[in-house]
Amino acid sequence: MQIKFLKGFLLGRVITSLSMKPNFRVRVEVVRKLECYEPSTVELVGSHVCSAAAKGRDYYRHPAQDVAHDVFYHYPMIVDPDGSLWAEANRYLLSRLNGFVPAKRRTLESIAGDLAHFRQWLLEEEIDFLTVSARPRARPTYRYCTYLHDEIRQGKLKARTAKRRMSSLQNFYRWLETEGFKFDYPLWLEDEAALMFRDARGFQRRKSVKSTDLTRSFRIVKSNDDYSEYIDDGGKLRPLPKGEQVALIQALKAIGNTEMTLAFFLALATGARLQTVFTLRRQNFLDEPYKGAVSHRVKVGAGTPVSTKYGKQMVLLVPLFLYRRVQIYMNSERCRQRIKLSKHVYPEDGDQYLFLTRAGQPYYMAENDPFAFLYRSPPRGNAVTQFIRQQLKPELYRQGHEFEFRFHDLRATFGMNLLESFVNQMSKAEPSLAVKADMTKALMLVRSRMGHTSIRTTEAYLNYREKYRVALNLQSEYEAYLESMLNEVNTDDVE
Repeated sequence: MQIKFLKGFLLGRVITSLSMKPNFRVRVEVVRKLECYEPSTVELVGSHVCSAAAKGRDYYRHPAQDVAHDVFYHYPMIVDPDGSLWAEANRYLLSRLNGFVPAKRRTLESIAGDLAHFRQWLLEEEIDFLTVSARPRARPTYRYCTYLHDEIRQGKLKARTAKRRMSSLQNFYRWLETEGFKFDYPLWLEDEAALMFRDARGFQRRKSVKSTDLTRSFRIVKSNDDYSEYIDDGGKLRPLPKGEQVALIQALKAIGNTEMTLAFFLALATGARLQTVFTLRRQNFLDEPYKGAVSHRVKVGAGTPVSTKYGKQMVLLVPLFLYRRVQIYMNSERCRQRIKLSKHVYPEDGDQYLFLTRAGQPYYMAENDPFAFLYRSPPRGNAVTQFIRQQLKPELYRQGHEFEFRFHDLRATFGMNLLESFVNQMSKAEPSLAVKADMTKALMLVRSRMGHTSIRTTEAYLNYREKYRVALNLQSEYEAYLESMLNEVNTDDVE
C-alpha cells in the first residue's frame, strides 16, 4: 500500500494494512512500521526498485531528505468515516518526523487523537475547517472552543484535556499557514505572556511564551488542598501507610505470583516506576555484589535497555536481600519456562526482560525494543493493572482490607518510607534535632534516590509528611470531641 503525500513522500510497505471499511466515526489507525522515502527515476547504488500502479512506471527508492529517520514504528494516521485519509492532518503528522529527534510515539498518538476529535466535530457540524468567516465567533477555531467549553460544563471533559486539544489544533493551523494556506481573517488573538516558574534548583525564573485567547479561556484550577492524601509526582500518588503496606505484602504472599511479588518489592525498595521495573533485564542481576555490600547499583535510563520517564539516567539501589531473591528466581524452572515461550530472541540472553507473562510476553515493552513493531499496541503494563484489579484487590478484600491504590503509589510509598527513615535516624543520633532535623539533607537524599528533576517535587514529600500528619491529628481530636458530645446526648428516645 502506498499513500502519496506532499513533497514527493511515499509511505510505503505498510506492515499493518489500514482497514478502509466505512465507519461511523473518525478514528486513529496505527501503522506498525512506516517507511519514508522519495521516488525517483534515477538509480543509485543500493537503491531498491519498486513497482508503480498499472499505468505508471517503475521507480527507485531514495532516502527521504526531509525526515531524519527512514523508519518510524507505530505511526498514527487519521481515517475518516468513509475509510479515506484526512490528507492535511496526516501530512501534518508526517511533518512532526522532520526533526533530528522525531516526536515520540505517544506524543504523536496524542496529537492524532486530538485532531481526530476535531475532525469528528467538523463532520457532525458540517463545517469546513479552511473557511474562515468575517465574524469571529463563526470561525471554526472559536466554534470548536465553544464546543469544548460546553463539554466541560456537562462534565464530559476536563479543562486540562480541552486546553491540550485546543493547543494541538492551533499548532495544526500554524503548520497549514507555513504550507501556504491563506486565511482571510485571524484564527485567534495572540500575544506574549510572562510565565513564572522555579527551575530544577528551586530558583525563580521567568520566560516569555505565546498565549492565545483560545487557550487562555480554559482555566485550570490547581488544588490548594494542603491536607490532601496525594502527592503530585508525575500524577497524583498516594503513599500507603505502614498498615496498608503490610496488608499488601500479605495479599501478594497469599496469591503466590512470583513475578508480581518481586516486582512490587522492587518498586517499594527502589521507588522505580512501573515502566522501569518491568523493563529491567536479566543482565541487571548477573553481577556479583562486592563483599560487604548492602545493596547493588543498577543503572537505568538513556544508554541502557531499561526505560525511565523521559529517558532520565539514574541508579537504583536494590537491597542485597532482594537482589539475591531475584537471582534465585532467574535460575528457577518457572522463569526458564516463560523464556522458552517468548517469541523474541535477543542477541544476548541478558537482553531478555526479567519478568515475562505466562505467555512469554513482556509486561511492559521498552520504546527501543527491536520487536516493538510486531505489536499493534506494545505492552504498556496493562497486565499489571489487570492483576491488581482481578486478583490483588479481591484478595485484600477477602482478608478484611478495603483501600484504593495503584502500582504508581508504590513510588510515593518508597519516598515517604525513605524520608521517615532518614528523619528517625537523625532524631536518634541527636535527640535535640527531633523536631528540626536537617531537612535539606533529607530533601537531597530523596531527590537523588527518586530521580526528581525539580526540587519542588521532592518538597511535596516533606510538605505531605508535615501537613497531612497535622491534619490527621486535628481530625482525630475533633472526632473524639464530637464523640464525647454525642455520648452526653440521650439518643434512645429519638424517633
